[in-house]
Amino acid sequence: MSAIMAEVDPSLSDTTPHTPSGSAPAPEAGRFDPLVGTVLAERYAIIRKIGEGGMGAVYEARHAIIGKRVAVKVLLEKFLENQELVARLLQEARLASSIGHENIVDVTDYGTTSDGRAFVVMEFLDGEALAQLVMRDAPLPVERSLGILRQVCSALSAAHAKGIVHRDVKPENIYLVRRGEVDFVKVVDFGVSKAVHAREDGPDWQRLTRTGTVLGTPLYMSPEQARGGEDVDLRADIWSAGLMLYECLTGEVPFRANNYLGVISQVITQETVPPSQLRPELGIPAAVDRVVMRALEKDRDRRYQQMAEFEHDIERLLAGDSTVALREVAEPSEAPAGHRLRWPLAALGVLALGVAIAMALVGGDRQIPASVPPTPALAKPAIPVAPPAAAPAVAPALATPAPPPSMSERSRRVGKPHGPRASAAAAPAGPVERGKKSKADDTVAPSPYQSDD
Repeated sequence: MSAIMAEVDPSLSDTTPHTPSGSAPAPEAGRFDPLVGTVLAERYAIIRKIGEGGMGAVYEARHAIIGKRVAVKVLLEKFLENQELVARLLQEARLASSIGHENIVDVTDYGTTSDGRAFVVMEFLDGEALAQLVMRDAPLPVERSLGILRQVCSALSAAHAKGIVHRDVKPENIYLVRRGEVDFVKVVDFGVSKAVHAREDGPDWQRLTRTGTVLGTPLYMSPEQARGGEDVDLRADIWSAGLMLYECLTGEVPFRANNYLGVISQVITQETVPPSQLRPELGIPAAVDRVVMRALEKDRDRRYQQMAEFEHDIERLLAGDSTVALREVAEPSEAPAGHRLRWPLAALGVLALGVAIAMALVGGDRQIPASVPPTPALAKPAIPVAPPAAAPAVAPALATPAPPPSMSERSRRVGKPHGPRASAAAAPAGPVERGKKSKADDTVAPSPYQSDD
């Protein structure tokens, strides 16, 4: 997996400030680290190295004056001249510290070593990554999985409110600090985050998140990230969070392949199997299934549109609400019966009005033969028009109005619904053919490695 991460982006690394609970980090035998035993910026005494990745190394340190235990991430020496990575490390410090949420790691300082390497100082996390928990204990109980993801959603929702998209949400970047019997989440590593509202920071800042760069970890990357050519927004984090919930519940991720390209291809084209179908023996509730699958919609317009919505539905699940994520708006094929009958009823009303007008023209005593349908009366003009010279003289019958009925005849018609009115009422409306819809075939997105030229 580390090889895949390095292939995607050199800054992706497991350089999180933590020590697994109840265990000491294994010493790196035969390797001397010149930073151990030194004091950075005259205030951070380096005690030991606790991790290293593609971008930097993380050390346990202690504040030389107040004695507080902290973690220090230092850019690797080989990247000393890489100004983009230096800027990205500074970006991580700025973004994480600007959010101010209890479920986001607290970054407290930034500086450079004596040899010019950039470093950031953050709180030390005494716990373990969600990745370690999943590898050891998954599938996790439904309630525990939801409790962890609710805190992840809360942290990311706060980041999104600040205009910050994480873009690398994965179990390695979610740390669990035990507080009694409860998991307390810390979201870390904003090194590849995108400040979507940071235009005032200038073109150099924007170049760190330029369009077309594939940033993230393939197994948790959203389809729009995988394609690389679309503007990535907060809904990419919603996808990644949904996929982490999927893995917590089932112990599996829905997309696996032997290489980076295979994973990307599946993320873009392969349908996601619902958690309850992947692991039917676990009895995953249908409501949980719906929430996960809505977060994992490949079309981001059909996903949750805000992380707060995802968090709210998780809270409803934890409260025992089994109606969560039911579609509130009916699909076109599921329209209520009243809507389906609207056009036939309108056509019947127009037909009855036309028959009434025809009756007024031909007179009350004139009967419409049963063999002649009443609809041609709609085509006759209300005002008599002289026929063309070449046409047969058949119109005078319409042009000569019938004598008005006598009072006795009028009184006889009251209460006797027969004749033209009865014939018109009995004539059924013609069938109204409703248009049929067909679902368009899903299109397969182009390979992210196919040249746009």
